[in-house]
Amino acid sequence: MKLGCSSWSYHAAFSAGRIDLREWLRICAEDLELDGVELVDLHFPTTDPVYLRDIKKLCTDLQLTISGIAVSNDFGPDDQRMRETTKVRQWCDIAAYLGAPVVRVFAGWRPAAAAAPEPGVIVGLFRKVFGQRQPNQRRVWSDVTWSLRQCADYAAERGVVLALQNNRTDGLVGTPAQIEQCVRDVGSPWLRVCLDPGDFLDRTGVESSLSRVVQVHARMRDVTDDGRDTRIHWPELLGMLKLGHYRGFVLVDYEGAEDPLTAVPRAVRYLRGLLHLLARQQLLQSAAPQSTSENGATRAAPASTEAGEPHAAIASR
Repeated sequence: MKLGCSSWSYHAAFSAGRIDLREWLRICAEDLELDGVELVDLHFPTTDPVYLRDIKKLCTDLQLTISGIAVSNDFGPDDQRMRETTKVRQWCDIAAYLGAPVVRVFAGWRPAAAAAPEPGVIVGLFRKVFGQRQPNQRRVWSDVTWSLRQCADYAAERGVVLALQNNRTDGLVGTPAQIEQCVRDVGSPWLRVCLDPGDFLDRTGVESSLSRVVQVHARMRDVTDDGRDTRIHWPELLGMLKLGHYRGFVLVDYEGAEDPLTAVPRAVRYLRGLLHLLARQQLLQSAAPQSTSENGATRAAPASTEAGEPHAAIASR
């Protein structure tokens, strides 16, 4: 696995005018020594071709991989669906030019007053969002998946993959069942999943999504002095990703109240340490004596779990 950062982690600093995209890229490369970056659409001051060319050149000079572009779209409201579809297509063009293989998208957002949906129940979700107007629930879902299908078809033409991110808090697609149903209903091999495992309540949700994942967000809010997140048990989550043969980017996605300029470096150090430990355990396992199973197959002895971390639940104890 490779370690990167989403520019959303520094959204507060961007919004306050304390940094710009060029400065942030230098922070990621020179201070944090990351492998790659996810660029959020909101943090581009312009999409002028000259500016995009300069950003592409800077990432090359800094030896930073652009893991993807993150688009802040919403396919939910009727009055903006076509505009949002056009926006995603435009960012597919930009991603293709920048050499980014992934465009992160959302399905849409629920009204702020709507209660949290029941896990994995699409009908329950729309009843909570749109009241008892049952005829509308299928139409809204159909419209959202239609938009995703249009964008996925265009992404295929541009040679980039759409990655649908789950958001349990206020997204139209948040639970593992909703993610699975949405991807299945769209029916395009160019629509995959950007996994935010911190939004799933147990390991089952992560495991059920792994086969479709092309990008992972390490969402962190309450970062301790040693870089841990008080809400999420990252040793287990990264171990599950490793067991699922995930080899892509793990992108720090910080959303806490602390200044990102001080919180994100701690989170990066912590996650890097965990990834190094996983890599070392894999080396130990590959070097371990081979034993023979009853059917004659060989297998390595299990590696030591030096971290001493439990593997029972995602939420931190």
